[in-house]
Amino acid sequence: MTPQDQQSPIQSVGGDTVREQDKIQLVLAYLGCLSLIPFLTVKDSEYVKWHAKQGLTLCVVGFIAIIAITIPLSFIGIGACLGPILSLGLLVVSIMAILKALKGERWRLPVIADLSEKF
Repeated sequence: MTPQDQQSPIQSVGGDTVREQDKIQLVLAYLGCLSLIPFLTVKDSEYVKWHAKQGLTLCVVGFIAIIAITIPLSFIGIGACLGPILSLGLLVVSIMAILKALKGERWRLPVIADLSEKF
């Protein structure tokens, strides 16, 4: 095997091609408001744009859900406990989505994927 074969710039797993220059953008796509960076700057990769849209939608829907659930339940005393649990769940989903994106998979999150395809 030649040195050129060992340093392939493209990793193809699953079905989509993950280019070396797209890896940082795919990580940013699921880091909350940082998903705006690949959403607004990447023009040559539909794969990155798809993940950026889904990541941005996940951020917005997650933030709204945390606020909508935590504030009303804070009046009965469980809102303070539920907010961190929901935030941790959102973090776990984001990490799983990053790992799948880096493998070349399009992980369609229920509801989130449908909403992200509308814009």
